[in-house]
Amino acid sequence: MGSKYIYLIFILFFYAPAVSGQAKLSLSSPDHTISVDISLKEKIYYTVSFKGERVLEASPLSLSIGNTVLGSNPVVFNPKNTAIEEIIPTVWGSRKSIKDQYNQLVLDCIGDFSVEFRAYNTGVAYRFVTRLKEKQIIVKNEEVAFRFNFGVSAWMLDSKSYETNYRLIPLDVKAITDFKNEKNKIFLPVIVQATPKVKVAITEAGLYDYPSLFLDRGNDYENFLNGTFEKYTLSTKTGGFSNYSQLADKEADYIAVTSGTREYPWRLLVISDDDRTFADCDLVYQLSKPCQLKNTEWIKPGKVAWEWWHDYVVEGQNFQGGVNTQTFLYETDFAAKYNLEYILIDWLWTDKYDLTLINPDVDIPKIVSYANSKGIKVIVWCPGHTLYRQLDKVLDLFASLGIAGVKADFFGREDQTGIKMYEDIARATAERKMLIDFHGAAKPTGLSRTYPNVINYEAVAGNEWNKLNDDKVTIEHKVILPFTRGMLGPMDFTPGGMRNVQSGHVLRMTMPEVHGTRCNEMALFVLYNEPLKMLCDAPSVYEREPEITSFISQIPTIWDETKVLEAKFGEYLIEARKTGNSWYVAGMTGEQAKAITIDFSFLGEGNYNAQILEDGPNADRIGTDYLFENASINKDSKFAINMAHGGGFIMKVAQ
Repeated sequence: MGSKYIYLIFILFFYAPAVSGQAKLSLSSPDHTISVDISLKEKIYYTVSFKGERVLEASPLSLSIGNTVLGSNPVVFNPKNTAIEEIIPTVWGSRKSIKDQYNQLVLDCIGDFSVEFRAYNTGVAYRFVTRLKEKQIIVKNEEVAFRFNFGVSAWMLDSKSYETNYRLIPLDVKAITDFKNEKNKIFLPVIVQATPKVKVAITEAGLYDYPSLFLDRGNDYENFLNGTFEKYTLSTKTGGFSNYSQLADKEADYIAVTSGTREYPWRLLVISDDDRTFADCDLVYQLSKPCQLKNTEWIKPGKVAWEWWHDYVVEGQNFQGGVNTQTFLYETDFAAKYNLEYILIDWLWTDKYDLTLINPDVDIPKIVSYANSKGIKVIVWCPGHTLYRQLDKVLDLFASLGIAGVKADFFGREDQTGIKMYEDIARATAERKMLIDFHGAAKPTGLSRTYPNVINYEAVAGNEWNKLNDDKVTIEHKVILPFTRGMLGPMDFTPGGMRNVQSGHVLRMTMPEVHGTRCNEMALFVLYNEPLKMLCDAPSVYEREPEITSFISQIPTIWDETKVLEAKFGEYLIEARKTGNSWYVAGMTGEQAKAITIDFSFLGEGNYNAQILEDGPNADRIGTDYLFENASINKDSKFAINMAHGGGFIMKVAQ
């Protein structure tokens, strides 16, 4: 899978003499709602408009290679316009296939480089492409700039980390100076309220062998967001949490050493006046390299029994829970009972500096053999840097033990070498038909399309933070994620907490609590893009509520079709997803309770039975209050649902 099936391509060539100076070029989206105007001045500038209104002011772009600045006083020859419409089949995701439709303008420039612009109905992207004679070049810097009008605000992560919260911040100098994240190294995505109705999300796609893009507000009075990068690392030192990482010790004065002939990452703007666009966006995937694997049949997303979050709790059994063989056999029995596909063996099962040195209390061959006898596969955790250093030796060992996948953690850097680690690990695990889940990781930028065994990324403040911080994974945080981090690709949030509280969250490492109602938490099994989805709580807790456990254990983790029915950025989301002949409709709210009426006109002919998990009448005070009910539904039905604040619901609709 992964190959493209092209059913319509129009290619229009315009042969023209070289253009420079005051020349202007333009490009529009297929539906003409988005337009890009490119000006050739001292640099290449581009301006973006949505429905005739500017949402991005003239913003420069250039690429500094050695002592040469590509894009300085540009001379363009033979600009080429192309209209493309293709179908991309997916290995897994929110839909079986993606319609990839865009208009493209390629500016071939004197100096053996091009700038490619694409306009989609929901966004704009550009990238550099070089064809330099030198086999190896040094990239001193890349000028990436996003210039906005006065009076705009942006949703930005409030610390220098992906694992934190979004806040809405005016971009004026005073507000950004007081912002806790200060003004440099702002993590992506950033979502700018460019006009009262239009939002512009900033991110990147197709990032390979190149450092991650961050943003710097700078000291300009104007609302300029400028790209910034980690410098190329010359030497490293051990550091980070529990010394799991290899961090930059000595840095160069440049950002990359790379080939003279290559494609650079896409700089992407997602643009819409409809919040549903941000809750269901495939542009990062579309802009990434096609699947490199000839055979993907072995890649099986699914649900996972996971012991670390609940702190190895075992109840009613004649052994002590912990990092030991018996605990993982117990987790396997739970997974088998509820038809989960995997168990995860998290930290401390192996030495952190030598992954071949296995904890004698954890009998991996016995666990794998027992799990396989019950149709369950085993995934193991390890520090990402140790895995990378021992890559072939360790993966060969894991493969010989029958391990099906790896959760690699604590990467801690996003320089060029740090990003290349992800590619190398993805390729090496794919060669051995193993899944890879990147935790403690950079944001996804499309590697899951290129290597679909890359099944999850973290880069999010997920449920693990309920063990570490009592006010990070709030109901506001949970409902903004589909519109922000969710745009980028799959996320390792790990839902399923069963101690649901509306107030008075108590911080504890064992059996943590989660914010919001039970139905809010369970709705995440549908609403979050998480092909490898953990059931984070203890088997004994799930066993006490078999009705809930049986219901969530049946929810697919990948989909044939997705429809966003209603959405308001950071306030509520209602979504319908289909797998096979069944639809799952789910919703969640933030601070405000909400009554909705679901229109089922998307259904086919005939009558359907709906199993409904919804907030109970006391859920506004008691987070664990929920109701189950059944209803008969057809495409003409309208069904009312009341969600508490921090609430939610799930419906399974099937014939």
